[in-house]
Amino acid sequence: MSPGKQLTEQLRLLARDGVEAVHLQQLRHKNGTVQFVVHDADHSARLELCDYDRYSVTLYTLEVGQQRSDFAPTTVSVSTYAAQIVRHLSYLEEPLAVWELDESTQVAQLRSFPPQREDADVFYWEVTLWANADRGATITRYHWAPGMVEREVVAYPATFALIARITDSLHAALTTTMNDGLSSKYSNETSSRQG
Repeated sequence: MSPGKQLTEQLRLLARDGVEAVHLQQLRHKNGTVQFVVHDADHSARLELCDYDRYSVTLYTLEVGQQRSDFAPTTVSVSTYAAQIVRHLSYLEEPLAVWELDESTQVAQLRSFPPQREDADVFYWEVTLWANADRGATITRYHWAPGMVEREVVAYPATFALIARITDSLHAALTTTMNDGLSSKYSNETSSRQG
């Protein structure tokens, strides 16, 4: 079962039966978020949320990871995974672009480009990706305005379906490479020419 479906099942259980039905961990943030984790042999997903109702949550952050046993050592670089994430999350309000990339540590940061602007206020998605000993990505929505000491996390309203879609998109970006996609595209084109 995909990590998105696993999260959706847990969210529906939470909405129907309350916090006693799922294992929620209260976090010590000033905003009082809660989180829960779903995982199996190949992947994990951690959802941190502020509030919920029957069909949606206020997303604080979402993290998707690949278990080390799920993949063999690879020569795929973090830039390849970053490109995959840009492609897989193309449905977000703003397109993503690589903001920072460190091949030596296999870590990348992607942000909305261009970000959403409302007068002087700036809102943007940020994805932090790591592809070193393990693979994973975290997505969070931020707000910044002149005069703010630091940016702040935006509690983003998201339906269960959107949470599942983002989760599965990140999972797909982490489990495939551009070469996989290109080789299957090439083999499809080759077989259609031969047939």
